[in-house]
Amino acid sequence: MAELRISHYVDETKVLGPFVRSALWVHGCCFNCEGCLAKEMNSREYKAADAEKLAEHFLSVKDTDGITISGGEPFLQAEALSLMIRRIRDARPDYGVIIYTGFTFEELKDKNNASTYELLGMADIIIDGRYVKELDDGVPYRGSSNQRILLLTDRYKDISKEYYNTSGKRNIEIQVTGKNIYMVGVPSENGLKIWEDLERKAEVSSNNGL
Repeated sequence: MAELRISHYVDETKVLGPFVRSALWVHGCCFNCEGCLAKEMNSREYKAADAEKLAEHFLSVKDTDGITISGGEPFLQAEALSLMIRRIRDARPDYGVIIYTGFTFEELKDKNNASTYELLGMADIIIDGRYVKELDDGVPYRGSSNQRILLLTDRYKDISKEYYNTSGKRNIEIQVTGKNIYMVGVPSENGLKIWEDLERKAEVSSNNGL
């Protein structure tokens, strides 16, 4: 069994890449970026998931174009993620893959690591680079201006300029699954305030036994 350490996933979202896609957040990061929204998530316990079973789950979600993988740092679990994607693409060769990473593309290329190369070779788009709080300019789909949206294949070439339009606004989705509430997407300042307010209300309800 190839184990993945994950925080959570959602079956469908429209704010983490073109078309309707699934999204997976892996657990654990080697960076310590000031202001990173994932710090709290990565301070919690992770869930152990079998990579092949996750592949089966995402294949069962109908009418999605692919998956966006974020974290945490996906390339710390490159081997297990590569296995998951291979299993999905055995059944759906056209399955699209977008990865958010704190590493730069150049750093990944310099790693001289087979699993890193394999996962990188499976990505259609990567959004690379550490989050820098001082460079957070409110542009959608990335956290700060040093981060790049890199097309590694032609899959999204025809729609990338329209979708990743830097003059647009940041959008988020609030998704509720059972007793869990998730924010999906890169939030604006206002979106972050809404999310923090929802978290506070959820915490009060939980403490009241609701």
